[in-house]
Amino acid sequence: MQYWIGPSESHLGEGTIWTEFADEGHALRQVEEYNGKWYSSRDDSDEEGWLYDGNIKDLGLSESREITKEEFEVVWQKSA
Repeated sequence: MQYWIGPSESHLGEGTIWTEFADEGHALRQVEEYNGKWYSSRDDSDEEGWLYDGNIKDLGLSESREITKEEFEVVWQKSA
């Protein structure tokens, strides 16, 4: 597993994205924060919550950094 944090930009503005990737490279869980509001992939019915559907090798992660599982879990719980 790999865990990444980086800047994100969407129709919601500029924010931060945290993503958990499986060893095969696809995203398993994702959290985004824009202007103090949290969005996550835990609720598929949330029109704002989404999960990256590509592979990590297709992402430009130059502005991102790898984080620990523990760091990701803190944010995952906070976004609930």
